[in-house]
Order: sequence, then C-alpha cells, then structure tokens
Amino acid sequence: MVEVRNLSMSYGKKEVLKDVSFQIDNGKTIGLLGSNGAGKSTTMNILTGYLKPQQGDVIMNGVNMSNNPKQAKKMIGYLPEIPPLYKDMKVREYLIFVAQLKGLVARDEEVDNVLQLMNLEEIQYDFIKKLSKGMQQRVGFAQAMLGKPEILILDEPLVGLDPIEAKRTRELIKSLKGNHSVIISSHVLKEIEELCDFVLILKDGKVVLNDSTSDVKKKGNKDTYRIVVKGVYEEITDIIKNYDGIQSFSFVREQEKDVYEFLLKAKNTRDMRDKILGYLANKRVSVYAIERTQASLEDVYIQLNEQEEK
Repeated sequence: MVEVRNLSMSYGKKEVLKDVSFQIDNGKTIGLLGSNGAGKSTTMNILTGYLKPQQGDVIMNGVNMSNNPKQAKKMIGYLPEIPPLYKDMKVREYLIFVAQLKGLVARDEEVDNVLQLMNLEEIQYDFIKKLSKGMQQRVGFAQAMLGKPEILILDEPLVGLDPIEAKRTRELIKSLKGNHSVIISSHVLKEIEELCDFVLILKDGKVVLNDSTSDVKKKGNKDTYRIVVKGVYEEITDIIKNYDGIQSFSFVREQEKDVYEFLLKAKNTRDMRDKILGYLANKRVSVYAIERTQASLEDVYIQLNEQEEK
C-alpha cells in the first residue's frame, strides 16, 4: 500500500504542491494526470525518494520514506520517461549492473527472471545502443522489475512506442495488476482509462479529483446521444434541427447507402432517448439505433479543467 499524506512543496515563492493526499491499495493501479505545471513531476520525484517534501509523508507499506529511505526504496521499481540506460553496455551486462546497485544477492537468477518476463532473452548479449526505441524501453522496464518490487512507478511508459510495442507493454502492465501497486503518469488519457483502476488529477498543485475510473466517467456529460437513421440526408438534418430538445448536432458518417450516424447534444441531462425516438418516429424517420453515449476520461478531464479555470 502507498499512502501519501499532506504533501506540500515550494520552489522559492512558487507553491507546486498544496496538501496533496491519496492512497493506493495493494494490487491496484492509479493514473496520475495533470497539465504541464500541475505538480505531477514533483509528486513522482517525491514518491521515488528523489526529492524530500517540505511537508507531509510518503508511506510505502508502512515504511516512511523520509525516516527510512533505503528500506522504502527497496520496495519500488521506477521507470522514468527516459529510461536510465548505459547504451554502450550489453543488455545482460547492464541488468547485472543494476542488480548490483540494488544490492540483490541472487543477481543472475533475478536477471534471468526479468529477461524472461520482458521477452529479452534473444537479445541479452546485444549492445543496448543497437536496439530499437521499443526494445530499449523494454530493457528500462526490465531494470524496474529487478528485485520483484511491490510498488511500480511508471512515467510515460508507452511514449514513443510503435503500436505493436505499445500493445505488448499494455499487456505486461495488465499482467502485473493484482501483484503490485502501480502508479502511471501519462498524457495519453486512453492509456490511463484502459490500464488504471483509479484516477488522480492534479491542478495547480492540488488534487481536484481522486476516484475510481468507472465513477470518474460517470461524472462526465450525460447529454449526448448517438443515433443511426435511414432516409434522405437533407430531410433528416432538417428534422433534427427543428427538434426543440436538441441544443446541437453533428454528422458522424454514412454507415451505408442512405444510413447516417449523428451525435446529438441535448439541452439538459435527463434521459431523452424515449422523447427523441418518439419525435423521429412521428416524423416517419427509420431509426436503426439510439444510445446515450458514455463520457470518456478525456471528456471528463477537459470538462474538469474548464470548470476549474472558470
């Protein structure tokens, strides 16, 4: 379990963290979000023990990072946005070196385990500088896994990866859930939505949202509907335009000949499906589908930031 209690941090007169508190239960994954300058990097640096907060505590499975940093850091595997690789070393040589730095006893066994976990066995004697960016990222992930850390801190783990490597890395992170407490910082909200059980959003150094991913999405707009209808395009758009309950609408695509998909934004958040369906049926429009769309994490994030700015 990771407990963060009342973190505060300033650089000169600029207060970058303001009484930040949250908790990550064992086996859960939390996504750390925030725009540039929100305090994400400072929070990550404090969690890894790189920075000491001016106020507050970080507790790793009951061990206070400030009071006993060595013991707390032994529980952490850290993958920075730019992996800490010595590119003139071979993969296995580098991992042995990191195992030595971590004070691991059974180094060869530990390295064999992470090579197998990360599917790096075939390239273990290759120079790191000759590997693709995706493979180098995998080596960086392997060093974070040395020592079987209970807590993983991943900063932009999928940045710059091609689709195949990104998929492999997502699957790996999913496989680690349940056995590790995982913190992921990313600007790609779809990654957070897919990988994380909980979402923490920082704004100007403060926690503005801390909730489960599913509940966060429920907080989003509830006034958008997707409809699929058949007819003459011009006639359908006129009918939709004249419906009093609709604030705006947009064309999405033509699914097949004379079958069109639209997004409708209602004037209020009440469930309007029955009324929209009744209206279209009364106008003799063939309705193939109507659904209330669920807000994405990106929708909620943008909406929340707009509310904070106001």
